[in-house]
Amino acid sequence: MTNFRTLFGTEPAAIQKTCVVTPFLAPGILRGFGIQSLKKGKLYSTVNTGTFTLVKTGISTLLVGDAILYLEQTACQEIIYFGACGLSQKTEQLTVGSLVCPRECLSFESFTDVLFSYTDRITTMFPDQGLFHSFLENSPTQDIQPVRGMSMGSLKCEDFYRNFFIERGIEVIDTECSAFFSAAHYIQRKAIALLYITDVIGKNHFLESLKLQDKSHINNAIQTACKVIDTFCRQE
Repeated sequence: MTNFRTLFGTEPAAIQKTCVVTPFLAPGILRGFGIQSLKKGKLYSTVNTGTFTLVKTGISTLLVGDAILYLEQTACQEIIYFGACGLSQKTEQLTVGSLVCPRECLSFESFTDVLFSYTDRITTMFPDQGLFHSFLENSPTQDIQPVRGMSMGSLKCEDFYRNFFIERGIEVIDTECSAFFSAAHYIQRKAIALLYITDVIGKNHFLESLKLQDKSHINNAIQTACKVIDTFCRQE
């Protein structure tokens, strides 16, 4: 048995040209993709839909980044990261349940850098520009907003940095997107991210129970995102 099969629950040859990578399975994702179950490996879980391979990585930059590095052994050429994010401030275009596609993502992943405010070490990672524009231009919905994002190394410290986010024009914050972009760039694979907003920093904590209206908006966003991803992968 290969290391890849041990980790992913399937052989490298089974991985398709397009992969959708998600750190966790939010309610409705499997239903949205028409998936019943995944094959489980030691770290990751996978399933083929016929148009793409879905990979569940687990939450952390390490797990997401390493998963992308392992995909270098496969026929995968395009990778879509599908996850959740927080919003720095609510606007007319952006609120809980909005879908966003980062045009750039600042890397502030280190817990130590976040804790001691080493903001001079922040770098910026980018999606593949051709795939990014193709994804937005061919989407069946016009509701996906291109945004400036940042990946943070601490959830607890988000409130402290809220003014910093706004001053730097950072619209959404997550934990893994910049690591995803950097790993994809390293193995020379095309990559984009599609995120759904679950909370507004300083307004509603990500651990709080969702209001029924917000829960409905998020569920609708997830279902819309699944349709968008599936449609795009079929076109590819």
